[in-house]
Amino acid sequence: MSPSAPRLALFLLAVPLAPALATAWLHPRRPDWQALVSGSAPANAHELSLADVRARAPDALWIDARPAANFAAGSVPGALSLHQDDWETGFTALVDAWDGARPLVVYCGSADCRASAEVAERLRRDLGDARVYVLRGGWEAWKAAQGGGVSR
Repeated sequence: MSPSAPRLALFLLAVPLAPALATAWLHPRRPDWQALVSGSAPANAHELSLADVRARAPDALWIDARPAANFAAGSVPGALSLHQDDWETGFTALVDAWDGARPLVVYCGSADCRASAEVAERLRRDLGDARVYVLRGGWEAWKAAQGGGVSR
């Protein structure tokens, strides 16, 4: 191995490292790494507790990602039903009701449910710059905050 081989290897490692570091530092949507490490920010920046929703997005339009039967049994007051199985109908109703400026808060049955995250991701894709959040704990968190009662 020649003495220039280690230098060449370091050079080849440094070439892609410089743009990667610049991107990590300058990207407009980069995570707040210090907050994530210290635990002061949620691991999923798009997920909010009910208290955070009330403080940061009090005018939010609520989106229920649960199946229609669950929505009919009870939902957040004023919520719209938008389930993956009936996307076109629910999305049309959302577009008709939404002014384009209000944040959207999506919820499903519980913290274990992935439907809200899937619907929120699809809304971010379909609506572009919309502020779309997921309610941490879902419908169960909402009911618990209301004293266990079902709101309609």
